[in-house]
Amino acid sequence: MNAHPEQPAEHRLAEALCSPNPADELWKLSLTFKAEGLTQSMIQQLFDEFRSKHENDEDERKLNAILDTMDYIRGFCSPKMRLFP
Repeated sequence: MNAHPEQPAEHRLAEALCSPNPADELWKLSLTFKAEGLTQSMIQQLFDEFRSKHENDEDERKLNAILDTMDYIRGFCSPKMRLFP
């Protein structure tokens, strides 16, 4: 993935979703967003917008990758996987 900070967050999310392994790319991108100073709520909102765009997709891989990453953002996972403590 070629995620450049100068690209809009929405473009970077769409690019990550189109990668061969969207779950890994979304995780990396969420870490990047945090490092760039986005808050938990801002990252959650971005992912939620993409969740709603893909919730009716016939192929559920993108939606599952989004939902899994949202769990890490919200902290609905093991403590070591939480994006925010």
